[in-house]
This record gives sequence, C-alpha cells and structure tokens, in this order.
Amino acid sequence: MSELLFDYRREDLYLSHCAHVLGPLRHTLEELAQRDLLASSVEALEKLGYRYNRSVEPGTDLITFVAPLIHSLLERCKQPSAFVVHHSYAANTLEAIAAGNRELLARARYFPAALLRRLELDHVPYWGSYTSGCTGLMSLVTLAAGIMRAVSTDRVLCLTADLKPSDTTYDGVREKLLTSDAASGFVVSREPQGYKVMGVAQYSSSREIIPWLEVVKRAVQMTQQLCKLTGVTSNGAAMICHYPNMFVEAWQLVSHFLKVPKENAIINGMAERAHCLSSDATISLETYEGSERGQLHAVYSFGSGLHLAIALLKQT
Repeated sequence: MSELLFDYRREDLYLSHCAHVLGPLRHTLEELAQRDLLASSVEALEKLGYRYNRSVEPGTDLITFVAPLIHSLLERCKQPSAFVVHHSYAANTLEAIAAGNRELLARARYFPAALLRRLELDHVPYWGSYTSGCTGLMSLVTLAAGIMRAVSTDRVLCLTADLKPSDTTYDGVREKLLTSDAASGFVVSREPQGYKVMGVAQYSSSREIIPWLEVVKRAVQMTQQLCKLTGVTSNGAAMICHYPNMFVEAWQLVSHFLKVPKENAIINGMAERAHCLSSDATISLETYEGSERGQLHAVYSFGSGLHLAIALLKQT
C-alpha cells in the first residue's frame, strides 16, 4: 500500500503559532541569471509565475538564520516537551565540517543538537527528518503526533529550515522550481488554539518522475478519502485549499475536480518569494490563522521522497 491515511480527530492535536523567516536579500530573475544561479531560462521561470526569490547573505549559517525565529516561538511556547526539525536538503542536517577533517564523529554533528545548545535548551529531546522533501509540514505533524503520546508531553516545537547548498542553483533543469532560503515553525499541543489537526494523507513512490495527471487524480481521491475518514463533508466550496508555490495548472485541476471556488484556492506569494520548500504550507497557514471558527483547511504538498501529502485542519 503506497497511501497512508491518519485519523487524528480523537487525538486533540492543535497546530498553532505559525511563523516564518525569509532570506533578507531579494533578487530578480535577471539578477540571478547574471550571477549564474539559474539552471533554467528567465523566460521559462517567468512563464511559470516566478519573478523574485529571497536569499541569505553569503556565508550565513543555518543556525544563525533560524535562531531569531526559534526565539520568537519560544516566547509563546516557553517550555517545549520536544523539538522536531525537518529539512528538504540533506546538506542542512549537519553543521558544516572543516575542510580536510577526516574524523568519523565530525559527520554526526546534527543541526537540532547544535541549535539547542546555542539556545541553552540541551535538555529538550529532539528528532530530525529530511527524506520527505517539500512535504515537511506533514512529516512534522505526524512525528509530533507520535511524540505527544509520551507521558507528560504537552507541547512539541516544530521547525522546517533550509538554505540552498552553496554550490547549487536556485532551480532545477527538469522541475523548473525557483526556490528561496526560508524557515518556518509552529507548535503542536493539546491546547485548543489555531488549527485542530483532523487528519493527514501521504503517498510515497520510489519513482523519480510521476505524471502530473496522476498527481492530480491522487490528490483528489486522497482528499475525498481523508474527508470520509475524518467525518468531514467533502464539499469543496466549504474548504480553503493551500497549495505550494509550484505547478499552478495542476493545482487548478485539483480545485476544479473538488469544486473549490477560485477565492478559496490559495497560492501564496509565488511571484514575490518563489517556492519556500516545506515552509510554503506554514507561511500560508500563518496568513489564515485567524480565520472563521470551524473553517476547514486542506493543505497540499508535493516533494521528492514522499511525493504527495495532504493535511486536513479545522480552525478553532
């Protein structure tokens, strides 16, 4: 079975305090092309809807980039029971290793541990993930849900963070996804605030290429299955659908088959900040965190490794 459906209705899990940070530098496609940071042409990326991206200053390390974000989350979650981190790029899972260092254990200097030491939170248990690509929000939620079953655990701090590896472009030749340096976080707790987590659906495949019509079909079917599982009416007109900043035409087809009104099909800031990897979902939810009580939200992610994931949330 390649699809997994999680029913969290009775778990009393709530996702709240969404926050994000973007790289402070804003570049046009032309500027990126001049600096040889694009694999695709400016014209091809413009056609897809991209105009700018965001990046950090050269030499910025990931811990320095995300520390202010974590400090802001800790102000609202002062004593987290656990810490969960997701990266889209494996290169971001470890601290940088000094050139020429051949020591074995230097390869085990994990990012969460280094960040917690910096924050003087060395007593907080931590977990890490990077094999689910840009579907990180769902990986964080399912990991946090498992951790919340531990005795005396009531708050899990979740972070997804990525900087482009220094020797790469901001896009790919085949995928043509313009990306930005970004990080985002949220808290999963028992306190009824933010969004109640109703369910999560995940689809995995080891194939490198999946036809987009198949992705559309699976997204529609998995949404319907998730609604049925969680006892939610699968009425597209009543849902706000959050889509990642990529492959707009495919998500438009998903909205069409689910009968989602255009104003409820959300692609958040694609031209301005490009694709922020697994932070796309959190940034979009941050925008709508104060929406009407009882509002149903469907969050879609597509990424390498775990190809398709959907979260069903209800506004508290």
